[in-house]
Amino acid sequence: MKGKTKIRIKKSCLFREDNEAVSPVVGVMLMLVVTIIVAAVVSAFSSGIVSTSEQSPSVSYEFTIKAGDVSKSDGYPVELRVLAGKNVPTKDLQIITSYTVPESSRGVKLDDGGRVIKHILDGSISPFEEGTTTSDPSVDIDDTVDGYPFTPQTNGYSGALYPATSGFQNTEYFGTCNFETNCVYFFADPDKFLGFDTGDSKYGFGEGSVVHITVVHKPSNTAIFDQDVNVIW
Repeated sequence: MKGKTKIRIKKSCLFREDNEAVSPVVGVMLMLVVTIIVAAVVSAFSSGIVSTSEQSPSVSYEFTIKAGDVSKSDGYPVELRVLAGKNVPTKDLQIITSYTVPESSRGVKLDDGGRVIKHILDGSISPFEEGTTTSDPSVDIDDTVDGYPFTPQTNGYSGALYPATSGFQNTEYFGTCNFETNCVYFFADPDKFLGFDTGDSKYGFGEGSVVHITVVHKPSNTAIFDQDVNVIW
């Protein structure tokens, strides 16, 4: 009987040892599974499989900039034609213009030659009231920043788009209308669009000048237009 009892005890001990050995293995396997799942999720986010950012709209824009004395019958100083693609709210857009002052103009050396004037028209900013953004009432642009106009600006302008209408364009304000397909939008004041007095000879702006225009879709942080535009008469 004692021998049988000893055998039973030994079997019981062996069973407990096997049980203790299995538990850590199961735990390690569970940890590995969790680790693999977490790694897969992180990889999905980093590779763009899972994306929290908005997709950029597919659009086709065409800008025209004119340097001559432009009247309504001739067109407008700055025009945007929406050739194709989705309608885009202008509150989601930034129009960034960059203009490099030439070294000389009409044979005259310019003091600011080579300087880059960068201007940002931001649709998310409420339009400013007329006459509140400049000490020079003849040019309604923001010259309140040190070094103006050779520093980046981010401005909202009243009357930036023309004409005001209750139709498809909805409003004259950049930032509150949509850019709709097969429509033309007019920026009646080139100074507000470019951020400097285009009529001042010290900037050398005229026919043949080049303005780089970038239109950024802010929700997706994507440039949906990024081209040089040659100024015509």
